Amino acid sequence: MTQPSHISLPQFEELRALLDEDFVDLMHTYMQDSLQRLSEMETAYANLDNRLGYNAAHGLKGASSNLGATELTELCYKLQEICRTGHINQHEQLIEEIKAECHAVNDQIQSLIA
Repeated sequence: MTQPSHISLPQFEELRALLDEDFVDLMHTYMQDSLQRLSEMETAYANLDNRLGYNAAHGLKGASSNLGATELTELCYKLQEICRTGHINQHEQLIEEIKAECHAVNDQIQSLIA
């Protein structure tokens, strides 16, 4: 049984072809940055900091969109809009969903670049 894909493989491979030798370095940078963004989201939730939450969600959304991580992009968009209205304090579950999806995306990236 195949595992579900968290990344659009055609988009991922198109990016690989476009970036050529810089691709693996960029993927490592994405994975490191994504973990930083998750940490910022947790801090934003703990401190009721909607601006930090918005910025973290916005940054991760953009980078994830470029990779074809559609579900993660959509989840980040939701958090971004929630933070825009000042309600991060009501959405711990969404942050947990973003964390889980982000880890799944990073795991798939690891397997695709290994």
